[in-house]
Amino acid sequence: MKEIDDNEIRIIGSTDGGRRRRWPWYGWLAVGLVLAALVVVAVAVLLLQTPREAAVGADATQSPSHPVTQSLSHLSTQPLAVFDTMINDVPLTIYSLDCELPACPRASLQVGMPDREDTSLLLAVMAADVRADNRGIVGDFVVDGRQLARGEKKEGYCAILDGVPVVGRGGEADLKRAVDGKGSFFRQYVLVSEGVAMPPKPKGKNHRRALCVMEHRMFVVASGDRESYHDFATALADLGVDDAIALVGSESLLMYRAEGGLLHTIGTSFEGDNVNYLVWRR
Repeated sequence: MKEIDDNEIRIIGSTDGGRRRRWPWYGWLAVGLVLAALVVVAVAVLLLQTPREAAVGADATQSPSHPVTQSLSHLSTQPLAVFDTMINDVPLTIYSLDCELPACPRASLQVGMPDREDTSLLLAVMAADVRADNRGIVGDFVVDGRQLARGEKKEGYCAILDGVPVVGRGGEADLKRAVDGKGSFFRQYVLVSEGVAMPPKPKGKNHRRALCVMEHRMFVVASGDRESYHDFATALADLGVDDAIALVGSESLLMYRAEGGLLHTIGTSFEGDNVNYLVWRR
């Protein structure tokens, strides 16, 4: 019996005496279509598993979402990295200065609107709360050594000493240093302390913002949706934040300079003599 070729089959028991038949052209076509479909499915699976770039606002730069366990030091080589992530179904936008404390752009606290024409401005966000009744600043507030408000209604604080911000709880010693050393100081709610979520008492949901420290890096986090303090603080702790205090949330103004030097604004500039901002400049 003659051997068959690779592209031939033998029909056993047929009436044609075992005559060899070639694989029909439409059979090869069917095999090719199946293989092509498998390749398309494999490519689609790979694309779905690739981190998705998410835009921050309508005109913001795009940066890939990174795993929570990844150090913020790997986010970007730009002076300001902006990217989205999701923790516990809480969407977060992170504004991170690409540096380690204390070797970062200098921070300052100021009363009044930052100058939009200031090309050195990298990031500005509203800091201390202002009362709705008398428009006074809530809690201890110091700018360049001048104490403009007093009170310990909120346990969290940020002190700026020699241009370097410090975040923590209590802060009486740093308050004195700010006054004596012509530094700055403001109070806010504690959200995370030593890695543990500590949501404040106020109820309800709103767009939240926080000043955070993680792995010797300081950054601002904003919630993408209206969140309770409990859910927001828990998300920050699960993100890996070491310490965090609240910032003015709602629709308050936030400004940041993206790659290429364009200044972006989010929210609304509130009116009032005591509206204040935490600002980083080059």
